[in-house]
Order: sequence, then structure tokens, then C-alpha cells
Amino acid sequence: MQLTIDVKESALDKIMYLLEHLENDVKIISQTPSSGLDIEVVEESDPDFKYIARGREERKSHPENYLSEDEIDWD
Repeated sequence: MQLTIDVKESALDKIMYLLEHLENDVKIISQTPSSGLDIEVVEESDPDFKYIARGREERKSHPENYLSEDEIDWD
């Protein structure tokens, strides 16, 4: 059986310790480090730059239209 799990960095050493000490029963096939963020710099030459710039200006001129995720009523 194969199992894919996403482990927080804070628990990674504990999980790996456990798995490594179960070596007779568990085989680590691969490890893929990931950062929770996939961020790239947007350059002025980027085709979407004009949309981002317009959105930034909109947010400055009408901040009341923007909420934090915690403020959204999801019900």
C-alpha cells in the first residue's frame, strides 16, 4: 500500500524518525519537499501585469470592496 501525506515542517523530524525506525515494515519511496507557497515575481513584461496593476489601484481606491478570508460569511 502506498500513502501520500503532507507533513508540516514542525512535525517532519518526528514523522521521519518514526518511519525510519519502522524500516522492516515501511519503505520510504520518495520525499518531495514543498513550501506552502508558490510565489514568483511578476514583471512588467508579464502579460498579466496590467490586470494585477489595475487590481492594486482598485484596492487602493475602494478598500471597502476587499475583505480578509476570515471576514467572509461562507454560509
